[in-house]
Amino acid sequence: MGTRSNKQRIYRLFHGRFHGKFYWRSAEDQAWLDLAPVGREFGSPDYERLEQLDGYAFDVFGDMVLVHEWLFHPHPSLDDMTPDACARTEAGLQKALDLLAGLKRGACTAVANKSSNQE
Repeated sequence: MGTRSNKQRIYRLFHGRFHGKFYWRSAEDQAWLDLAPVGREFGSPDYERLEQLDGYAFDVFGDMVLVHEWLFHPHPSLDDMTPDACARTEAGLQKALDLLAGLKRGACTAVANKSSNQE
């Protein structure tokens, strides 16, 4: 068998698998791919709000461990909801962002007071 006929045979075997309708996926893999995105997954309806909340929280806390801890613990200012659950709506996101802004102002005030006391 020549090189050309070997290439043609291989092309016929594999071309449809990569360029046609057939893919090398099991039914389980396809089921996972067909699931609708939820939560913090890209493409979910809440993705942009949660990404914005994550960014502001990281700006305030500066550490992802602290951010995760803050996001998933209930807060009295948010009607005993977690900031993550509260941010699923626009109004809830605004409440959580206001809370973060207050925390940041409080942290900045505490740092300013500490530095003025040292002088």
